Amino acid sequence: MRAAERAQRSILILSWDFDSRTRLHYDPHSRRPSRLGDFLNELARRRRKLHIRILDWDYPMVFGTEREFSPIYGLAWAPHRRVHVHFDDTHPLAGSHHQKVVVIDDKVAFVGGLDLTCRRWDTPEHLPDDPRRVADHKPYPPFHDLMMMVDGEAAQALGEIARERW
Repeated sequence: MRAAERAQRSILILSWDFDSRTRLHYDPHSRRPSRLGDFLNELARRRRKLHIRILDWDYPMVFGTEREFSPIYGLAWAPHRRVHVHFDDTHPLAGSHHQKVVVIDDKVAFVGGLDLTCRRWDTPEHLPDDPRRVADHKPYPPFHDLMMMVDGEAAQALGEIARERW
């Protein structure tokens, strides 16, 4: 969240699954929005030159049962006018793009295995019965995956990849 809050001109997101309802924190006293979509809209409102581009997999309906209904229709979440959502359908039949990347101003990037979606939140302890690990009113099991942060030329290269994909 801190890296995104420092963004001046661009946040590029490549994702296999993106859900604006994803909880970012559980602190009721925080001044930050707790949901991903609200957080991104707030960033766009605060920074007039900031554009946020989200490229998500245009998945077959068989995968749709656990996903948010498309934000491009503005039903569950209405993205700010500088938050652009696009669904990638440039993949072979039964295929998908599986890149999970966030690039901020081509200065810093995060890359790894995590999607920005509801069923990925967990703590380092991976407690079996953590009551916060619930999506759509159903508990889900502990989850562990990794992301790494890069900067410099690596972040620039990931930015180029994200723009090419867009």
